[in-house]
Amino acid sequence: MRKIIAFVLCFFLLSFTVLPFASVIAQEGVKTVEDFNDLKTLPQETKAKFDELIRGGVFSGLSEDTFGLDSKMDRAQFAKVATLIFSLPMDKTLAKPSFTDLGTDHWSFTYVEALKKAGLTNGYDSEGKMYNPSGEVSRQELAAFLIRGLGLDEPVQKAVPVADGTVDDWAKGYVTLALEKNIMTKLDNGTFGGKTPATRKMLVLASYEATKILAGPAASPLPSPTPATTPTPEPNKEDSGKVSAKGKRVLMTSDVNTSNPDFRKDDNMVVNRLQSLGFEVDRLASTKITAEAFEGYDLAYIGWSTNPKYVKKKLKSLPIPIIYSHSRTMGDADLSSVSENANADMQTEISIVKPDHPLAAGLSGDVQVHYEPYRLTYGVPSKDAIVVATVKGEPNKATIFAYEKGSKNIQGETVPARSAFFFTNLGTQMNDYATDEFWKLFDAEALWVIQNPE
Repeated sequence: MRKIIAFVLCFFLLSFTVLPFASVIAQEGVKTVEDFNDLKTLPQETKAKFDELIRGGVFSGLSEDTFGLDSKMDRAQFAKVATLIFSLPMDKTLAKPSFTDLGTDHWSFTYVEALKKAGLTNGYDSEGKMYNPSGEVSRQELAAFLIRGLGLDEPVQKAVPVADGTVDDWAKGYVTLALEKNIMTKLDNGTFGGKTPATRKMLVLASYEATKILAGPAASPLPSPTPATTPTPEPNKEDSGKVSAKGKRVLMTSDVNTSNPDFRKDDNMVVNRLQSLGFEVDRLASTKITAEAFEGYDLAYIGWSTNPKYVKKKLKSLPIPIIYSHSRTMGDADLSSVSENANADMQTEISIVKPDHPLAAGLSGDVQVHYEPYRLTYGVPSKDAIVVATVKGEPNKATIFAYEKGSKNIQGETVPARSAFFFTNLGTQMNDYATDEFWKLFDAEALWVIQNPE
């Protein structure tokens, strides 16, 4: 999907140089829809959509108490939204701007550079020297961007062009699909208003629908998934010799928002990453966790947002591989002698102590996993565990460790299947903080646990 997005958006952004999105003032702390006076009177269903994207950090306000529903969007806002909804990696170490009109002190600098690195933009002018962060975009251009970003460019060629005089010929196929998939709707006057400047409200609602399509079934609440009853196939080997996750089924546990029935966004980046590796991902609400719920799955993933009180020791005898990303759940499963407050604050690096193991992803020494100092979680496993990485300078605090099937936990009990721990504590901040090395280590763990022990 990422390659498709990169290709089609690169073409789009080279073809249409005016894209509208409004500037954002970053706010401290987590905002909700109730913090903005102009959002409080929206219909409840619409408020829920705004709330999800605001809580997830995709959108913030024009001021402390004003969102700016009808304010026009600009290209700077486009950069942020595209980076977040398509999960593009960000490099906060960059010190040299790619564009002359966008310095390192501009709030959108790292987002624009993410687009540049992903090949999604070469700038606003023909020479590629300027980005034009305040440039506007029309509704038809927004429709084309989202449809292309979702990898639907081929269906556009087969779509019946919309019969609407407000839409230019080049955009009619895109508008047709945007309307069919409910990504965008017509204006009150019955037309699409193709050349009308898009507003922040339009961007929020269109982005919400696009993320639901991009995430697929994983975005829908699945409190009690019906697993497959067919035998689980053995891991496939690719030509490279690596295990393939294609067709493997993951059940991820997550908390559910209190304000609406959707899952919290804390684990969405992980869902997207697992899907990019080839996994099929379903989600299970914390309150619905039972060992039986995982029958028919190839991997259990205990998401960072999972409420530990609903896990306890329920999954200790699970016969399938399992990944924990919460130190408390790892401790409750007797795979670590510590669980509460097992955090190392203000960390950017971890130390690889077993570089020859596949879980090290070919990395060695001190490895930067966060662009900015942030909390790491850790465990203290039994002597049977494989410790691959630790908190820098604290070798007794393991940040990446695992158990082979048949090894002993801290109680001397046999571990029924490969089990591993990953140090993430980032939640929705993975977009901003996780480095490429972070994701290399994550990928290595997800693929290692599903291999059959030799």
